[in-house]
Amino acid sequence: MNHAIAFLAAGLIAFAFTEVSFAQASPEPKLYKVGKAEVWAIADSVGERDTNTFSSFTDSKTLKEYMPEGKVPTAIMIFAVKTGKDIILIDTGLGIPSGDRASMLMPALKKIGINPEDVTMVLISHMHPDHIGGLVWNGQKAFPNAKVKIGRVEKDFWTHENSPKQLPSRQSYFEQIKNVISMYGNAISTFEFGDVVAPGITALNARGHTPGHTVFMLESDGQKFLFIADLLHAAALQFPRPDISGMYDMNPKESAQNREKYLELAAKEKIMIGGAHLPFPAVGTVVRDGKGYKYIPD
Repeated sequence: MNHAIAFLAAGLIAFAFTEVSFAQASPEPKLYKVGKAEVWAIADSVGERDTNTFSSFTDSKTLKEYMPEGKVPTAIMIFAVKTGKDIILIDTGLGIPSGDRASMLMPALKKIGINPEDVTMVLISHMHPDHIGGLVWNGQKAFPNAKVKIGRVEKDFWTHENSPKQLPSRQSYFEQIKNVISMYGNAISTFEFGDVVAPGITALNARGHTPGHTVFMLESDGQKFLFIADLLHAAALQFPRPDISGMYDMNPKESAQNREKYLELAAKEKIMIGGAHLPFPAVGTVVRDGKGYKYIPD
Protein backbone atom coordinates (compact mmCIF):
# COMPACT_ATOMS: atom_id res chain seq x y z
CA MET A 1 0.00 0.00 0.00
CA ASN A 2 1.58 3.32 -1.05
CA HIS A 3 2.05 6.29 1.25
CA ALA A 4 -0.92 8.22 -0.09
CA ILE A 5 -3.46 5.41 0.20
CA ALA A 6 -2.16 4.54 3.66
CA PHE A 7 -3.60 7.84 4.82
CA LEU A 8 -7.09 6.42 4.47
CA ALA A 9 -6.40 4.33 7.54
CA ALA A 10 -5.18 7.28 9.56
CA GLY A 11 -8.61 8.68 10.36
CA LEU A 12 -11.72 10.25 8.88
CA ILE A 13 -11.70 13.75 7.49
CA ALA A 14 -14.31 16.38 8.32
CA PHE A 15 -15.05 19.14 5.85
CA ALA A 16 -18.34 20.48 7.12
CA PHE A 17 -16.78 23.51 8.87
CA THR A 18 -19.36 23.09 11.64
CA GLU A 19 -16.78 24.36 14.13
CA VAL A 20 -16.22 27.62 12.20
CA SER A 21 -18.48 30.66 12.03
CA PHE A 22 -17.85 33.19 9.27
CA ALA A 23 -18.41 36.93 9.13
CA GLN A 24 -20.10 38.37 6.05
CA ALA A 25 -17.43 40.96 5.29
CA SER A 26 -13.69 40.60 4.81
CA PRO A 27 -10.95 43.17 5.41
CA GLU A 28 -9.01 44.92 2.68
CA PRO A 29 -6.09 42.99 1.13
CA LYS A 30 -2.71 43.81 2.65
CA LEU A 31 0.57 44.18 0.77
CA TYR A 32 3.98 42.84 1.81
CA LYS A 33 7.28 43.28 0.01
CA VAL A 34 9.63 40.31 -0.18
CA GLY A 35 12.71 41.46 -2.04
CA LYS A 36 11.45 42.42 -5.49
CA ALA A 37 8.28 40.36 -5.08
CA GLU A 38 4.91 41.61 -3.88
CA VAL A 39 2.76 39.41 -1.66
CA TRP A 40 -0.90 40.31 -1.15
CA ALA A 41 -2.71 38.72 1.80
CA ILE A 42 -6.34 38.23 0.78
CA ALA A 43 -9.12 37.00 3.05
CA ASP A 44 -11.62 34.73 1.35
CA SER A 45 -13.53 34.70 4.66
CA VAL A 46 -12.90 35.64 8.27
CA GLY A 47 -14.53 34.29 11.39
CA GLU A 48 -14.07 32.24 14.54
CA ARG A 49 -13.07 28.63 15.18
CA ASP A 50 -14.16 26.72 18.27
CA THR A 51 -12.58 23.87 20.19
CA ASN A 52 -14.48 21.20 18.23
CA THR A 53 -11.64 21.38 15.69
CA PHE A 54 -9.64 19.55 18.36
CA SER A 55 -12.36 17.16 19.47
CA SER A 56 -9.94 14.21 19.42
CA PHE A 57 -7.66 16.00 21.91
CA THR A 58 -9.14 15.07 25.27
CA ASP A 59 -7.13 17.35 27.55
CA SER A 60 -9.84 19.94 28.21
CA LYS A 61 -7.60 21.76 30.70
CA THR A 62 -5.07 22.55 27.97
CA LEU A 63 -7.77 23.66 25.55
CA LYS A 64 -9.20 25.94 28.24
CA GLU A 65 -5.74 27.38 28.94
CA TYR A 66 -5.09 28.41 25.34
CA MET A 67 -8.68 28.91 24.16
CA PRO A 68 -10.33 30.26 27.35
CA GLU A 69 -13.37 31.58 25.51
CA GLY A 70 -13.73 28.38 23.51
CA LYS A 71 -13.17 30.29 20.26
CA VAL A 72 -10.28 31.90 18.41
CA PRO A 73 -10.12 34.16 15.34
CA THR A 74 -9.58 32.40 12.04
CA ALA A 75 -9.72 33.04 8.31
CA ILE A 76 -9.56 31.36 4.94
CA MET A 77 -6.61 33.05 3.27
CA ILE A 78 -5.32 33.32 -0.27
CA PHE A 79 -2.00 34.87 -1.23
CA ALA A 80 -1.35 36.65 -4.51
CA VAL A 81 2.30 36.89 -5.49
CA LYS A 82 3.61 39.27 -8.13
CA THR A 83 7.08 38.27 -9.23
CA GLY A 84 8.45 39.55 -12.51
CA LYS A 85 5.76 39.11 -15.16
CA ASP A 86 3.99 36.39 -13.21
CA ILE A 87 0.89 36.78 -11.08
CA ILE A 88 0.60 33.69 -8.91
CA LEU A 89 -2.16 32.68 -6.53
CA ILE A 90 -1.35 30.35 -3.68
CA ASP A 91 -4.64 28.52 -3.12
CA THR A 92 -8.02 29.93 -4.10
CA GLY A 93 -10.45 29.73 -1.18
CA LEU A 94 -13.98 28.36 -1.27
CA GLY A 95 -15.14 29.88 -4.53
CA ILE A 96 -18.68 30.55 -3.29
CA PRO A 97 -20.01 33.57 -5.24
CA SER A 98 -22.90 34.53 -2.97
CA GLY A 99 -24.62 33.85 0.34
CA ASP A 100 -23.47 33.95 3.96
CA ARG A 101 -20.11 32.38 3.15
CA ALA A 102 -19.47 34.18 -0.13
CA SER A 103 -15.81 34.28 -1.14
CA MET A 104 -14.26 37.72 -1.27
CA LEU A 105 -11.45 36.65 -3.62
CA MET A 106 -12.77 38.16 -6.84
CA PRO A 107 -13.68 41.55 -5.33
CA ALA A 108 -10.31 41.63 -3.57
CA LEU A 109 -8.37 40.89 -6.76
CA LYS A 110 -10.23 43.71 -8.49
CA LYS A 111 -9.28 46.10 -5.69
CA ILE A 112 -5.58 45.37 -6.16
CA GLY A 113 -5.75 45.66 -9.94
CA ILE A 114 -5.72 41.99 -10.88
CA ASN A 115 -8.23 40.62 -13.39
CA PRO A 116 -8.91 36.87 -13.45
CA GLU A 117 -7.33 36.74 -16.92
CA ASP A 118 -4.10 38.22 -15.50
CA VAL A 119 -3.38 35.27 -13.21
CA THR A 120 -0.63 33.20 -14.82
CA MET A 121 -0.35 30.42 -12.26
CA VAL A 122 -2.17 28.87 -9.31
CA LEU A 123 -0.22 26.81 -6.78
CA ILE A 124 -2.33 24.43 -4.71
CA SER A 125 -1.09 23.47 -1.25
CA HIS A 126 -3.61 20.62 -1.00
CA MET A 127 -6.98 19.65 -2.42
CA HIS A 128 -9.39 20.53 0.37
CA PRO A 129 -12.46 22.53 -0.72
CA ASP A 130 -11.36 25.77 0.91
CA HIS A 131 -8.20 25.69 -1.23
CA ILE A 132 -9.41 24.53 -4.65
CA GLY A 133 -12.99 25.82 -4.63
CA GLY A 134 -12.03 29.21 -6.06
CA LEU A 135 -10.67 27.64 -9.24
CA VAL A 136 -14.30 27.64 -10.38
CA TRP A 137 -16.50 30.73 -10.38
CA ASN A 138 -20.15 30.60 -11.40
CA GLY A 139 -19.58 27.26 -13.10
CA GLN A 140 -16.67 28.49 -15.23
CA LYS A 141 -12.88 28.49 -15.05
CA ALA A 142 -12.09 31.33 -12.68
CA PHE A 143 -8.62 31.87 -14.13
CA PRO A 144 -8.76 31.00 -17.83
CA ASN A 145 -5.10 31.72 -18.59
CA ALA A 146 -3.55 30.16 -15.51
CA LYS A 147 -1.46 27.05 -15.21
CA VAL A 148 -2.48 25.06 -12.13
CA LYS A 149 0.17 23.12 -10.23
CA ILE A 150 -0.66 20.45 -7.67
CA GLY A 151 1.66 18.08 -5.81
CA ARG A 152 1.80 14.69 -7.50
CA VAL A 153 1.31 12.80 -4.22
CA GLU A 154 -1.69 14.95 -3.36
CA LYS A 155 -3.34 14.60 -6.75
CA ASP A 156 -2.67 10.86 -6.86
CA PHE A 157 -4.38 10.37 -3.53
CA TRP A 158 -7.55 12.31 -4.28
CA THR A 159 -7.93 10.81 -7.75
CA HIS A 160 -7.16 7.20 -6.75
CA GLU A 161 -10.07 4.88 -7.43
CA ASN A 162 -10.00 3.50 -3.88
CA SER A 163 -10.19 6.85 -2.08
CA PRO A 164 -13.90 7.64 -2.63
CA LYS A 165 -14.81 4.03 -1.88
CA GLN A 166 -13.25 4.34 1.56
CA LEU A 167 -14.67 7.80 2.23
CA PRO A 168 -18.29 7.34 1.12
CA SER A 169 -19.58 10.35 3.09
CA ARG A 170 -17.36 12.68 1.04
CA GLN A 171 -18.64 11.89 -2.45
CA SER A 172 -19.49 15.50 -3.20
CA TYR A 173 -15.92 16.46 -2.46
CA PHE A 174 -14.49 13.93 -4.88
CA GLU A 175 -16.97 15.18 -7.47
CA GLN A 176 -15.66 18.71 -6.94
CA ILE A 177 -12.09 17.54 -7.54
CA LYS A 178 -13.15 15.66 -10.65
CA ASN A 179 -14.92 18.77 -11.95
CA VAL A 180 -11.88 21.00 -11.37
CA ILE A 181 -9.53 18.55 -13.06
CA SER A 182 -11.88 18.14 -16.02
CA MET A 183 -12.40 21.88 -16.37
CA TYR A 184 -8.71 22.81 -16.35
CA GLY A 185 -7.51 19.76 -18.30
CA ASN A 186 -4.00 20.20 -19.69
CA ALA A 187 -3.53 23.40 -17.71
CA ILE A 188 -2.98 21.18 -14.65
CA SER A 189 0.45 19.74 -13.98
CA THR A 190 2.04 18.12 -10.94
CA PHE A 191 5.21 18.78 -9.01
CA GLU A 192 7.43 16.85 -6.63
CA PHE A 193 8.56 18.04 -3.22
CA GLY A 194 11.68 20.12 -3.67
CA ASP A 195 10.74 21.38 -7.12
CA VAL A 196 11.03 25.04 -8.03
CA VAL A 197 7.43 25.54 -9.14
CA ALA A 198 7.65 29.22 -10.11
CA PRO A 199 10.41 31.83 -10.21
CA GLY A 200 11.77 31.98 -6.65
CA ILE A 201 9.14 29.59 -5.22
CA THR A 202 9.99 26.07 -4.00
CA ALA A 203 7.47 23.39 -2.98
CA LEU A 204 8.36 21.73 0.35
CA ASN A 205 7.14 18.53 1.96
CA ALA A 206 4.64 19.23 4.77
CA ARG A 207 2.69 15.97 4.71
CA GLY A 208 0.37 15.05 7.53
CA HIS A 209 -2.57 17.36 7.07
CA THR A 210 -3.11 15.52 3.79
CA PRO A 211 -0.88 13.00 1.96
CA GLY A 212 0.67 15.66 -0.25
CA HIS A 213 0.23 18.81 1.84
CA THR A 214 2.76 21.37 0.61
CA VAL A 215 4.21 24.59 1.94
CA PHE A 216 5.86 27.07 -0.41
CA MET A 217 9.04 29.06 0.16
CA LEU A 218 9.40 32.35 -1.71
CA GLU A 219 12.91 33.82 -2.02
CA SER A 220 13.72 37.18 -3.59
CA ASP A 221 16.82 39.34 -3.15
CA GLY A 222 17.89 37.40 -0.07
CA GLN A 223 14.51 37.69 1.64
CA LYS A 224 12.22 34.74 2.37
CA PHE A 225 8.51 34.24 2.95
CA LEU A 226 7.06 30.85 3.91
CA PHE A 227 3.46 30.06 2.96
CA ILE A 228 2.56 27.46 5.60
CA ALA A 229 -0.92 26.57 4.27
CA ASP A 230 -2.72 24.38 6.84
CA LEU A 231 0.15 23.62 9.22
CA LEU A 232 -1.99 25.35 11.87
CA HIS A 233 -5.71 25.87 12.35
CA ALA A 234 -5.75 27.69 15.71
CA ALA A 235 -2.85 30.06 16.30
CA ALA A 236 -3.51 30.56 20.03
CA LEU A 237 -3.24 26.82 20.67
CA GLN A 238 -0.88 25.35 18.10
CA PHE A 239 2.01 27.81 18.27
CA PRO A 240 2.64 27.09 21.95
CA ARG A 241 1.59 23.44 21.51
CA PRO A 242 2.65 22.32 18.01
CA ASP A 243 2.21 18.71 19.12
CA ILE A 244 -1.59 19.12 19.06
CA SER A 245 -3.24 18.23 15.75
CA GLY A 246 -6.82 18.92 14.74
CA MET A 247 -9.51 16.77 13.21
CA TYR A 248 -8.59 17.87 9.69
CA ASP A 249 -5.14 16.30 9.93
CA MET A 250 -5.26 12.91 8.28
CA ASN A 251 -1.99 11.81 9.86
CA PRO A 252 -1.85 13.71 13.18
CA LYS A 253 1.65 12.51 14.12
CA GLU A 254 3.21 13.50 10.80
CA SER A 255 1.32 16.78 10.84
CA ALA A 256 2.73 17.63 14.27
CA GLN A 257 6.25 16.70 13.19
CA ASN A 258 6.10 19.00 10.17
CA ARG A 259 4.46 21.77 12.18
CA GLU A 260 7.41 21.66 14.58
CA LYS A 261 9.89 21.47 11.69
CA TYR A 262 8.66 24.55 9.88
CA LEU A 263 7.97 26.64 12.97
CA GLU A 264 11.53 25.95 14.08
CA LEU A 265 12.83 26.89 10.62
CA ALA A 266 10.85 30.14 10.63
CA ALA A 267 12.01 31.01 14.14
CA LYS A 268 15.66 30.12 13.56
CA GLU A 269 15.99 31.91 10.21
CA LYS A 270 13.57 34.74 11.09
CA ILE A 271 11.39 33.99 8.07
CA MET A 272 8.04 35.74 7.74
CA ILE A 273 5.16 33.29 7.43
CA GLY A 274 1.70 33.43 5.92
CA GLY A 275 -0.94 30.89 6.94
CA ALA A 276 -4.20 29.79 5.39
CA HIS A 277 -6.05 29.86 8.72
CA LEU A 278 -4.21 32.38 10.86
CA PRO A 279 -6.17 35.48 11.91
CA PHE A 280 -6.13 38.15 9.21
CA PRO A 281 -3.77 39.38 7.85
CA ALA A 282 -2.38 35.92 8.62
CA VAL A 283 1.19 37.14 8.27
CA GLY A 284 3.81 37.41 10.98
CA THR A 285 6.96 36.02 12.52
CA VAL A 286 7.71 33.17 14.90
CA VAL A 287 9.97 33.02 17.95
CA ARG A 288 10.86 30.21 20.32
CA ASP A 289 8.95 30.31 23.60
CA GLY A 290 9.91 27.53 25.99
CA LYS A 291 9.01 24.17 24.47
CA GLY A 292 6.77 25.82 21.92
CA TYR A 293 6.58 29.00 19.88
CA LYS A 294 5.09 32.44 19.97
CA TYR A 295 3.44 34.04 16.97
CA ILE A 296 4.00 37.75 16.43
CA PRO A 297 1.35 38.91 13.95
CA ASP A 298 2.06 41.77 11.59
